Amino acid sequence: MIQRLLRSPSLAVPKWQHSHFGKKAVSILNDPISHHGRLTSKLSFSSTAARQDLVNTEIDDANIATLTLNRPPVNSLSLEMCTAISNAIKEVESNKRVQGLVLTSSNPSTLCAGLDLTELHNPDPERLPMFWKSFQQVFLDLYGSRLATIGAIGGNAPAAGCMLAMACDYRIMVASPLEGRPPLIGLNEARFGIAAPPWLGQLMLRTIGFRQGEMALSLGTLFTPEQALDVGLVDQLVSDEEDVIEMSKKTALSWTQIPPHARVASKMLARKEFVDHLVKTRDEDVDQFCAFVLNEKIQASLGAYLESLKRK
Repeated sequence: MIQRLLRSPSLAVPKWQHSHFGKKAVSILNDPISHHGRLTSKLSFSSTAARQDLVNTEIDDANIATLTLNRPPVNSLSLEMCTAISNAIKEVESNKRVQGLVLTSSNPSTLCAGLDLTELHNPDPERLPMFWKSFQQVFLDLYGSRLATIGAIGGNAPAAGCMLAMACDYRIMVASPLEGRPPLIGLNEARFGIAAPPWLGQLMLRTIGFRQGEMALSLGTLFTPEQALDVGLVDQLVSDEEDVIEMSKKTALSWTQIPPHARVASKMLARKEFVDHLVKTRDEDVDQFCAFVLNEKIQASLGAYLESLKRK
């Protein structure tokens, strides 16, 4: 199965209602299938000196940045990973020559598999809200970026991986099968009896339309590349990993030909109200998330699932 690739302790986006969530439900969670100097011809740097293994950024001759997620095996989102992504975006934005960014993965089979389960099992009560705020911040930084952002999706992008893709301005996905199966993308929380957090569910509705989004959220749909293209979850398909990077850079460059002030103003015309609402309600969002994670039944289920991973 595709999700044999996803045996790291990753979790789809957390649940918001206190529903009964048994061991079986958890067990299927992952089985649903220094740059400030003079710009050189090819500039590479880490998002921070301490996190250079998590996110790598390269700026090419055309001033297009490529941000590569690099947390093996499947780029699951921890507090440090979320912080590294946000820092990388901000570093690129500080370079006024750069107007476009490509988001991709060092793992050709997975953009991002979801949240890191170890952030949620027996969590430090002070770290847990920091973690969720860091996840919110990644969305705010990417969705509200002044840059023309292109998602280069080489493989699976469930749950939080789908969030990263939807937060980009344009999404290009590889259509080639992985181990005989096509890569999948979507918010699949409903498959194990939960719902995506409100702002993420609303992002899906904004991305693919109300009716298609309502059905996708209700059914926990994971779309094949062709299905994702049909509903507007992705904008373009290419044949392989090399094509997706090349096409994403070309697309980013074409977007940067639009005068930046006009492009950014138009982008924020569509997004500012949505972004402002999350900023206004983010503390409430954090409280709901923490209350769910600290539920005793949820903790027991997460512990059982992590133990099962150790035995594989």
